[in-house]
Parts: sequence; structure tokens; C-alpha cells
Amino acid sequence: MKRRNALAAIPLSVGAVLSAAGQAAALDHIQKVSLEPRESHADQYMRKTIDMLTWIRNTQSQDLHEAAYAMARTIKNGGNCWFGWDMGHARYDVFPGRIGMPDICHRGFNEKQAKNNDLYIVQVFGGNPQVLIDKNIFVVGSPAPWSGDALGAELLLDEVQKMKVRPNADIWIENNITTLGAVVDVPGSPAPTGPVSGILGIVTYWMMIADACRILARDGHPVTVFGDEQALKGDSVRWVSLDDPLMDDYFDEIMRQFSMIELEMGYIRQVADMAVDTALNGGVVFTYSRDYGALCAEGDSRRGGLALTKGLSDRDGVLTGANMGGRDSSNLVTDKDLVIMGIFSPDDEVDLKHLAYFKKQGAKTVSIGPMTRNISVYPSYFPLYNETYTGRTVPGEVDIHIGRMCDTYGLFAIPGLERKVCPTSGALPLQLFWVTCMEIVDRFIARTGNTPGIYMSSALKKGKDHNHFMREQYAKRGY
Repeated sequence: MKRRNALAAIPLSVGAVLSAAGQAAALDHIQKVSLEPRESHADQYMRKTIDMLTWIRNTQSQDLHEAAYAMARTIKNGGNCWFGWDMGHARYDVFPGRIGMPDICHRGFNEKQAKNNDLYIVQVFGGNPQVLIDKNIFVVGSPAPWSGDALGAELLLDEVQKMKVRPNADIWIENNITTLGAVVDVPGSPAPTGPVSGILGIVTYWMMIADACRILARDGHPVTVFGDEQALKGDSVRWVSLDDPLMDDYFDEIMRQFSMIELEMGYIRQVADMAVDTALNGGVVFTYSRDYGALCAEGDSRRGGLALTKGLSDRDGVLTGANMGGRDSSNLVTDKDLVIMGIFSPDDEVDLKHLAYFKKQGAKTVSIGPMTRNISVYPSYFPLYNETYTGRTVPGEVDIHIGRMCDTYGLFAIPGLERKVCPTSGALPLQLFWVTCMEIVDRFIARTGNTPGIYMSSALKKGKDHNHFMREQYAKRGY
């Protein structure tokens, strides 16, 4: 029997005759145990995602590097690179005009437009695999929660189990993802929280893209890079070597920025308290992003996500939401609500327009994302080349901003490319958002004794039934 258990079994009358030294030793032992801190859900999420990413880097780097060469080879030969890579609930980090994104990959896969010897990086494929064979499509595959390739495929609906990429993959990148899609168990919840497929997909995607861009530039095939960054030129630019692989550099920078999340935990905990207050007072916690596929989709009915968050996005200049619970378009946000804005640049005019509306309605506002361009804090930098700049930024006008460790622009200035590529302004805010959600879970449990509603993948057997119950629960108590 362990010493602690033995002490607990001793009757009080016997314990009373223990020596003073013995009592002191026992008390000291008990105090050391009781004062040992419990790992928070946020700490669990950070630890587990970092462990999974590190495992991928340590064991899959060769395949990631081969995939980068295959992408570059396809482009040089006049082919197309298609992709259906899991970056969260939708296309979190890739959208039209994405700052720092090279014009290499086409979102989705068009079976009619695909040419012989094209390349497809994909994690979930619901089409006819014979097309991949007939057109000799080079396939870079990896598992996703919504596919029969993931661990625990037997938990999926029968029709989803059949959706497999691995049998047709030329390169396979393992990531140890499960069909649950989330990694943090919560007391009282049958569904785990803390989705990881998005962050795994974003980091591995940019690792491949970094070296594909380098290889293309080295071989005289530079590509267009989207965004509003000024053209790079001159000796003052920190050009990378065309002969040194870049994917490890991208990974190392992501890990460095992740290590700085601890420095913002004070702000994160304030946001978590704001979210709990909002729900308990009858308000709605919104997740906004200009592009629907970013934080809007990530916070709305996400497997492993919280039932209390609802998405908002811009649709052709109009603020649009889903699952609004009866609210009409003229009154989407009220003074009871909290809006968490996912931004990719600090001064986006559409974001600022909608922020003005949120504030006019009296809602509390938070932003997650970069507050700098080229590591320069506003408004000192932008007026140097844009005299019409007003000095307004989203981080400067919200109640709380999170994300001071990432920048708007990409990491790598590659000779021959007009702008830097591979930003972290998608990966880091995504991680910050889920760390914030983990704090929200902890605070709900501490303040109410209840576990907030957590969604389960609808691809799982009974998953839709579970999610229906979560929506009913949300309708009754607001979380």
C-alpha cells in the first residue's frame, strides 16, 4: 500500500500517538500533493498540439519535402496543383487574395479541368478515384477526421468510412489524427473539445509551400505572390538562400510563436470571462471573419467546438450570419453580445466597417490576429507609403486584442519572388482561438458547475443525434 493510502487508513486515535516528527512529515507530504497544480484544458490543448506537430516534423519531414518537390515539378511541367487540405472547419488560411500566398495551388479538384499528370494534395476525396488513375494524378495524401484513413474509422458512418485517399496516394503524410478530431477530454461531456486537424493542416501546408516556392525560384520559375506588400528589392531585404530547405524554418517560427502564447494568457482569460458573462446574461458569442471560411466557419458547429459560438462573415459587403436563433439581418448583434474577430491584417477596411457596427450596437469586441505589418506597429509604418491611411486599426479599437507575436506578411523573402511568402497570421490566431475556448470551458465549469455544450463530428455514428441535443441545450440555457 502506498504511504499516502496507508495514512488515510489509520484511525484518528492511532494517528494521535504518532511522533511530532512523523506528523510533520505526513503533513508535509499531503501539502505537496494538494498544492500540485492541475493541468488546465488550455495547457492540455497546447501540449497535445505541439506534441502532434513535433511528431510530424520528426517523422514525416522527408515525405513533406518530397511533396514540395512534386509540387514544384508539376508547376514547371505546366500542370496544376489542386488541394483539399484540412485547414479547419473550412478553408481557414487560404482564400482569394490571401496575403503571402503564392499562386501555386487551386482550391478543390475539378475532374473535367484536371489534366494528365496534375498533382492533388488531399485529405478527403469523395469523387471517383478512377479519375485519379486514368489521368495519372500525383496524389499527396494525409488523414482527416472525416475520412476512412483516420484512426478510429470504425466509429464513422458506413458511407464516410469508404472515403479513403491512402489507396491512391503516391506520398502519404501521417498525422495521427482520429475521427473524433479533438484531443481534450472534458468532465461531463461525451464529446472531446480542442480540434487539431486545422492547425496540423495549416502548418504542414505552409511547410510544403515554403520549399515548393524556393525550388521554383531556384530553377527559374518564380510564382506570383498575393497581397499588398511593397515589392521586395535591394540589399536591405533578408533574402533566404535558394539552396537551404525552408520547411524547418517555418516550423521553428511557429513553435517560437506558440511559446509566446503564455505571455497573453492574462488577456485570454479576460476574454474567456467575457464569453461566460455574455452567455449567462442571455447574449451571443460571435466569431467573425471577413472570409466565411476563416474564424466564422471555425466557430460555428465545429466538431470539438463549443455550441455557444456563432459565425459572422462578410458577403459582398453585407454582414451575414448562420444559426442566428430568430434574429433578423437588421439586428444581428446587440449590446448583450460579444464578437471575437479573426483578422489577417490590422487595417482591413471591411473589418473596420463591421467593427464600427459592432461598437455602435454596444457589443463587446475582441480581435485575434496580427497588429503589425513588417513588424512595425501602427500607425508609424503605413503612412510611409500610403498618405490616405487614416491610422485606424482593428486592434486599436477593440476592447481586447490577442496575437501580438505574429505579423501580417509572410516569413520568407525568396529571391525572384515579389513578396514574402508563408505567413503565420492564420496558424497562430487559430491556435489562440482554441486556447481561448479551452479557458472558456474551464470558467464555465468553475462558475456554474456545468459543462458547456460541445459538438461532435456529424460523420460519426450518432454524431448528428448528439449535435441535435447540443442545439436544444443551447436554446434552453445559452451554452
